[in-house]
Amino acid sequence: MVKAALITGLLGLLLLVPVGAAMQIVLTGHLDDRTTTQSIVVLEPGQYWGNARPVLRARLEHAAELYREGVAPVVIVTGPQRGAGIERRVLEENGVPEADIVSFDTGTDTVGTLRIIAGVMRDLGWSSATIVTDPAHSARAGATAEGLGIDAHLSPTAGGPGAALTSEYVGREVAALLRHHLLTRWSLQPVIGSAA
Repeated sequence: MVKAALITGLLGLLLLVPVGAAMQIVLTGHLDDRTTTQSIVVLEPGQYWGNARPVLRARLEHAAELYREGVAPVVIVTGPQRGAGIERRVLEENGVPEADIVSFDTGTDTVGTLRIIAGVMRDLGWSSATIVTDPAHSARAGATAEGLGIDAHLSPTAGGPGAALTSEYVGREVAALLRHHLLTRWSLQPVIGSAA
């Protein structure tokens, strides 16, 4: 009887872990932190289903809105350089001067991308950034950025493709966030605040 109760209790705790992760994702996805920072970082969307261009456009338009509101003086665009011209054009069309747009050829995943951005920020003497991504991706992006020493402020897109907290997207992010908490975070070393 005690053994059955112990097993039931452990199973209950194991079920609470993904539920807690889902709650973290949903709650973080509704935050829109417009605190003044040193840069706005637009994360490149992954291509899980279909064309990622509309998702990227929504992120760029949101970043331009943050720029126009004075959240940060520069917009950093991540991802492969093949799309940098289109990204710059979208930002310029939305009121961001060319001189205030910086693009970096970064990794294809959240950790690789933010590790490169953290290194650039460290070299420039910056520590804070507003991270622009989809609501479901915000929790993991924020956790990754913080693990790398970035003072991260999250401002996910509020509309357009990728902004919906669908069960599929949240489910995928629950798995990714749990992987981050169980494995990835232990391998992250602060880049900002560390010696070069």
